[in-house]
Amino acid sequence: MDEKTAASGLVCWTCLGEACVVAIVGLLTYYAVMWYRESSKNKAHYAALIKIAQHERDESLEWARGEAAQIESLQCGKVSAEMVMRVYYGLALQAHERTNCLTKMLKESLANARELDGKAKDRSYKKPRLFGIPLSVKEQIELAGHRNSWGMAKQLESIPKEDSYQVQKLRRMVPFCQTNVPITCMTYMCSNSIYGTSNCPQNSRRTCGGSSGGEGAIVGAGGSICGLGSDLGGSIRIPAHFCGCCGFKPTSERCSILQVPFAIPMRPMIMLTEGPLARDPHAIAEMMRSMWSDQFISSNDPLAVPMDFREDLFTEKSYRIGYYTTDNYIDPLPGNQRVVSEAVDLLKKKGHELVPFSLDDMVAECARGVFAIAIADGGAKVAARLKDEPLSFMMLPLKYALTAPFWLMKLLGWGAKLRGDSATADFLLGPSGSAVDVQTGIDKVYDGRKRLIQKMKAEKIDLLLCPSFVCPAVPHWLPNQIPHTAMMYAFFWNAMDFPAGVVTTSKWTEKDEADLKSYPGMKGLVQAAIKRRCRNSVGLPLSVQVVAPSYRDEMVLRVMVDLYDAMKQGGESSV
Repeated sequence: MDEKTAASGLVCWTCLGEACVVAIVGLLTYYAVMWYRESSKNKAHYAALIKIAQHERDESLEWARGEAAQIESLQCGKVSAEMVMRVYYGLALQAHERTNCLTKMLKESLANARELDGKAKDRSYKKPRLFGIPLSVKEQIELAGHRNSWGMAKQLESIPKEDSYQVQKLRRMVPFCQTNVPITCMTYMCSNSIYGTSNCPQNSRRTCGGSSGGEGAIVGAGGSICGLGSDLGGSIRIPAHFCGCCGFKPTSERCSILQVPFAIPMRPMIMLTEGPLARDPHAIAEMMRSMWSDQFISSNDPLAVPMDFREDLFTEKSYRIGYYTTDNYIDPLPGNQRVVSEAVDLLKKKGHELVPFSLDDMVAECARGVFAIAIADGGAKVAARLKDEPLSFMMLPLKYALTAPFWLMKLLGWGAKLRGDSATADFLLGPSGSAVDVQTGIDKVYDGRKRLIQKMKAEKIDLLLCPSFVCPAVPHWLPNQIPHTAMMYAFFWNAMDFPAGVVTTSKWTEKDEADLKSYPGMKGLVQAAIKRRCRNSVGLPLSVQVVAPSYRDEMVLRVMVDLYDAMKQGGESSV
């Protein structure tokens, strides 16, 4: 080949290379432009939907104000369902002004209350339990004809055609409002770009919890007698703890989630379940008694266990209860440990036997299993749901955490492990796309169930008493900036599928504030964050958690009621 031919060939290859580069750049530019146009189109569409939803909320709140102003005097000696409904319109609006908890007032509730009043005029009509009681409902739960957005703009056009089966069973009550949730319902704070951020009734700088945050806020602020939330990893119990009320997570298979519009991560290993919140556990027991008064739920959903309310478990004279103040994974703050010790004394006065109990390393092993299952797809489903979603600054860390590439999580995880922060390392090293790792995670959860049941049987333990959470209500932004290992005091019982309830028994005191100085904040990222960010918490609610093996829900309800009654009889005041 002569020099002229070689030069010609070189020019051809150079031109071809340049053409390829131009083609690639052009193709990338084309896709970028198309992506931008599509993204802009979606964002504009979502922005329009958000404006409609916000206008609908504002209009429904204004309507409720007008109806509340028409309340008759309650001194007449005769209270109707309509009168009670108007009172709670006013109380809900007051709670909303404090906490931003509402997403909608339900106008048909007034007609529903009037219909019940009409039935009550018939002397042959026997009023059922909870007749005419107003019921607030978490926005994520299906209510026929009302938005079910899960805090996402792309879900604003999702309008269920029927109530959830739990709502249908509680229709002797009157659903009168919907309450706020965090975007995707996958965090324990409460903020979205549609309805804004909800806060703790006792301190607007602290979160009300999540994902049933709006329910915790409205019940804790006195705007609702009873509420219905849902719980996948503490989503009922954490808001109840932060907001100063009571909450109950039933055994998952005694309820139905057949109507949930899309797949929930981690099921069937960890199942979403609906459950009540209230100021008083007596009301929670009544709601569950009504919900399980027959087999309506299981007749509609064959995956739900056909099991009625067990009065024998609820009326048992006494139980043997194991208790602990730490799960040996992350130590709670001093005040959160103190209230467990106080609850031990209160339950002893009600005739129960209280004995120390240890979970050994069960929570640590279970956490590793849960985190291996939680984001097995690398966050692909969550990323798809969050695509083009308008996110507030507080919610961006959640998106990054749920969609971060495995290699980056592994790198950060090994860094945490080298620092001796085992809990953070578990959170970061757990997720994997490997089928072997996912199966190992499932095995760890099942092994935890087996070990716990065997230990409780060996020590003849009926129930457990423990902290509800590691700390009192936290600043709004903190949940999305620290590992979710902080949730394990609640999440562990979802993994075990044990029914669990929380009862607010005390408040954070000046002594708790002083004792905080000696808390070992250098053990890990979670401990350091809660020690630093939970200062100045005097007056915030504190609760304890009661837990029993699967299908022993009535035992939990009984002990919750006993604890509440003992607290009242002893002169203690619930927050």
